[in-house]
Amino acid sequence: MPLDLKKVITQLTSLENQNTLDIAKNRIVSTYNLLQDAFNNQQKLLTKLIETRSNEKANFFFAIPELEEENISSLIPCDKNFSQPHIVVATDGSQINPSAHEFTNAFLINIGLTAIPYFNRNIPVLLNSEPHIYNSIEDINPLASEKRNFYDNVHEEDLVAYERTLQEVELLVKLAKKYTNHKLPIIALLDGTLIHWHIEKFNNAFIEHFIKRFTDALLELKSLNIPVASFLSNSRANDLINMLRIYKCPYDSVDCKKHCSDIVAKNLPCNPILDYKPIFDRKLVGKYFTDKTAEAGTRTVLFKSNSKILNHYNNELKILFFYINTGTEIARVEIPSYVAQDENLLTLLHNTIYLQCKVGFGYPVTLSESHLQAIVNRNDGQIFYELLKKELLKRKQTPITLSAKEFKKRISFV
Repeated sequence: MPLDLKKVITQLTSLENQNTLDIAKNRIVSTYNLLQDAFNNQQKLLTKLIETRSNEKANFFFAIPELEEENISSLIPCDKNFSQPHIVVATDGSQINPSAHEFTNAFLINIGLTAIPYFNRNIPVLLNSEPHIYNSIEDINPLASEKRNFYDNVHEEDLVAYERTLQEVELLVKLAKKYTNHKLPIIALLDGTLIHWHIEKFNNAFIEHFIKRFTDALLELKSLNIPVASFLSNSRANDLINMLRIYKCPYDSVDCKKHCSDIVAKNLPCNPILDYKPIFDRKLVGKYFTDKTAEAGTRTVLFKSNSKILNHYNNELKILFFYINTGTEIARVEIPSYVAQDENLLTLLHNTIYLQCKVGFGYPVTLSESHLQAIVNRNDGQIFYELLKKELLKRKQTPITLSAKEFKKRISFV
């Protein structure tokens, strides 16, 4: 039976009334006031952040400004007249997950690839995709056949996402290398985060395998002097909010377990106000940009992440981030250290991302094209399994059977 829209509409009216909107506005205003106070006491903020990073007694991740001579409150504009010839390459992935109701454990990962030159008409645009079929999840890590219980307590969907993430960055490197002979600056873009905290759920062998492949790929981009960044639209991160919690901590030294282990989250003394629910960084930065009348293309200073997963990263690949006004939203951009430490690469990347968002109506056009190349829908999944079935029948290797559930989903008896 289809969704009953009448029932849905009657419930929608109760989601956001004036009272809930006022509460949300009050949270943003109170957090913004705390941000301004922290900006006005920058040395106190930095001292507490550095001390807390050292003692490791905060039970949450927080941002640390990457400052030399800049003020934390500084805003950096882009070059609105940026017209340097360059090439942007991007990848994005999709997949057909293995299904317990199909006749095979095979699955597919499809990576969309895009390369677009700018201010140079002699280089062709590339729009393509690279599908890769796996017989089973055991194909993902070559160590699997050497150890028993290697995949215990790990969901198949998580393993597919693990491999898709690596395929995206490895094929991004391969794509970028194809364009180096044009002797133009190349900028590489990914969708999503470079802080791969999600791999913490895996065992050490998986983490080591992931970090090795990820590191090798990014170091190859570094060797080619190619800046890489990940773009996060509608980011749910709150590293900056947590930074302000460190600043507001009323104790001489931050020690969450010692001082606040029995206090519910909404009433913590480091919150901007009582009965507080954290907002997202993008909301806070958006208000700051509005207050400062920051034009589209403007970004914040750089911030470091202190996520524990970064302890596995090479020093040249520690991840930093900034927020940028794309013209339609406040997006988060993550970059490795080698880009952050090279002013020319950072400026090139900043200008490129704004231009990408400008021509892409708020989102990098190369990433949106990569997504369109990569996406696989339900019909694609059915075709994929039909092709597999025909191939297996041709070889006469195994009987073809569907689960009763999958059979019923495909055929209605009413």
